[in-house]
Amino acid sequence: MGTQIRISREDGSLPCEVCGFPTMHVAQVVADDGTVLGRTLVCTTCQRSRHRPDAVTEAEAPPDEVPTS
Repeated sequence: MGTQIRISREDGSLPCEVCGFPTMHVAQVVADDGTVLGRTLVCTTCQRSRHRPDAVTEAEAPPDEVPTS
């Protein structure tokens, strides 16, 4: 199955530097056996927009830049 990302919504959230929404969460990177390998920051808004092909370019661009495609 590989590693998993587990987000705890009880820990609160921070504003994302890319999209500006307060949806940046601390997530645990967890192995198949349940061992926590580390932590990372995950923006649930930006991750959701990556599944829409037309929004990928906008989600990857910093807020002060305009995509050129």
